[in-house]
Amino acid sequence: MAQSVVYADLKFAAAPPLTDPACPAAPDEDDSPYENVPLGPVPAVASPGRWPQRWRVPAGLLAASLLLLLVATVALGACYWQVTRRLQDTSQEHAAEQGRLSQEVSAREQSLEQMRLELAWARAELQRAWREGNSSRLELGSRDAELGRARQELAVLQKEMQEVQGELRASESNVSSLRACVNTDCCPSGWVLYRSKCLFISVERKTWWESRYDCRGKSAQLLVQGNWPSWTVPHFVQASDAMYWIGAQFSSDAKRTVVWQDSKQVNLYSPDCGLSAEGKIKSSSCYRNYRWICEQPPKLSSTSKTLLPLLDVA
Repeated sequence: MAQSVVYADLKFAAAPPLTDPACPAAPDEDDSPYENVPLGPVPAVASPGRWPQRWRVPAGLLAASLLLLLVATVALGACYWQVTRRLQDTSQEHAAEQGRLSQEVSAREQSLEQMRLELAWARAELQRAWREGNSSRLELGSRDAELGRARQELAVLQKEMQEVQGELRASESNVSSLRACVNTDCCPSGWVLYRSKCLFISVERKTWWESRYDCRGKSAQLLVQGNWPSWTVPHFVQASDAMYWIGAQFSSDAKRTVVWQDSKQVNLYSPDCGLSAEGKIKSSSCYRNYRWICEQPPKLSSTSKTLLPLLDVA
C-alpha cells in the first residue's frame, strides 16, 4: 500500500520534458493521479496518543521532487519571459502606430491650419476686391457726373464761341467797310470815330431836350447803344467825372427800364432821361444841364487808302 501512494505522488508531480518548455495547462481528467490506486479497506485511525511509527521520506524522492520543482520554475519563467517579450513587442508596435497616427494627425492639423489661413486670405482679398470695385463704381459715377458737367460747359463754350464768331464776323464786316476811311473823310471836323460811329462830345451844358435838338441840327442824334453788345463809351469819357446826356429815357413803371430813343421815338412826358456816367447808365431829370454826346454814321471814301487807327476801348 505504501508503494501505491509513492507512485501516485510521482505521477502527480510529472512535468513536460526539458526540451519543450511551455506554459502549464489545465490537467486532463484521464491523467488523474488516483486512477490506478487500488481500492482497499480503509485503515483504522489510531486514537490520539497512539501514533504509528514516523514515515521516513527517502532522499532520492526528495531530490526528484526538488528537481521537478526546479523544472517547473524554469518552465514558468520561460513562459513568463515569452509573455513579457510579446507584451513588449506589442507595446512597441502600439507606440510606433501611435506615433504614426500622431504624425498623421499633426500633418492633418497643419494642413487644416494652412487651409484656414488660405481661406482667411481669400476672404480678405475678396473684401478688398469688393471695396475696390465699390470705390471704382463710385469713382466711375463721379467721373460720369464730371463728364456730364464738362459736356454742359462745353456746350456753353461752344455757344459762346459761336456768339464770338458772329461778333467777329460783324467786326470784320465793319472793319472792311472802314478800311478806306480816314479821319478827315469819315467824320466831320471835331468828331471822333469810335466803334464805327462818329461821336461828338460837347463842352457846353444843356438840358436833355436842348442836347437832342443840337444833335438834330448836326444831322445826328444822341448816342444810343445800337448793335453794341454792352454799353461802352470811350475811355476818356469814362475816366472823367463828367456826365453826358445820351439817347435814353426811363419808363415810368416800377421796373424803371431803359428805353433807347431815336429821332422817331421820343416820350415827351418822360420825367427822367439817361446819363452816361463812369461807363454806366444813370437816370436824372431831363431838365438838368449836362454835357451830351451825339452820334452819326461815318462817311466812307473809296479813294482813301490810308487805314484809320480805330479807337477801340472797352
